[in-house]
Parts: sequence; C-alpha cells; structure tokens
Amino acid sequence: MEINNLAEILKQNYNNAYNGEMVAQIHLFGIKYGKIIRENKFTPLEIINKAELNVAYVAELNKGIKLAEFVCLENDEHELIDLAEILKEKYHNAKNGESVASIFLFGIKYGQLIRRKNISINELIKLSSLNDAYVTELNKGVKLSEYASIK
Repeated sequence: MEINNLAEILKQNYNNAYNGEMVAQIHLFGIKYGKIIRENKFTPLEIINKAELNVAYVAELNKGIKLAEFVCLENDEHELIDLAEILKEKYHNAKNGESVASIFLFGIKYGQLIRRKNISINELIKLSSLNDAYVTELNKGVKLSEYASIK
C-alpha cells in the first residue's frame, strides 16, 4: 500500500469520526496499519502531513503504531474491504504475465492476517472483482505464508 493511500484513509477516518473521537480514529488507524507503516518505513510525520492533519497528531499516530504490536482489531469489516482493494491493486498493477505471481505474493504477505482474522478467501476474491478461479491461487499464497515471507 502506498503512503498516499494510507494518508487518504486516515484523512477520511478523521473527517468522518463522531464528534470527540478524532484522536481515537488516529489511534485505530495506527493499530490497523501499523505493520504496513513499519514494513514500508513510512514515518508518522509523513502520513500526517499527506493527510493534511495537524502536526500535533504525530504523537497520537505513533501511539497507535506502537500498539499494533500488541493488539488486533476484532470484527473489523473494513479490514476485508481494505485487503480486497490492495489485492485488486496488486493484480491490476502486475507486469504482463505476472498476475498470478502477484496474487501469490499478496497471499504470502497478508496470509497470517487473513488466517488470524478468519477472512474468507472467497469473499476477498469476490470483493476484489477478480475471477473466481483465483481463489485457489490466493489460497496457495496464504498457505505459503506459514513458511515464507516477502523480502
């Protein structure tokens, strides 16, 4: 996921928060996307700036990112939608002839999360608007996630 995508999600979460829950939304965002933020070495300041939020929120985002190591969000319906969007993006941005490989890599990268959250691979493929035949390919990637990780 690109930093601009993350910033847009944060901005939307913040702007759509119930009155008085803006900071909580920043914490939840940090928890939800902390692993992605760390893997990509994005800084909270970069994300806050791109989301056009007050710089004072950097500390709050950092708290959420740190919490991500210790907690997971339960029953988060947005998780499935977010993963479906990422999968769709990876598939459509794959080089010619590498679309199946991109699905495998997605499965390896997000397989542990998919398993931990008990996310339906069928539903993930469906929401990604991909052909049902890719259920098998994604399932292979998820299974590989037990033994491999992305460099």
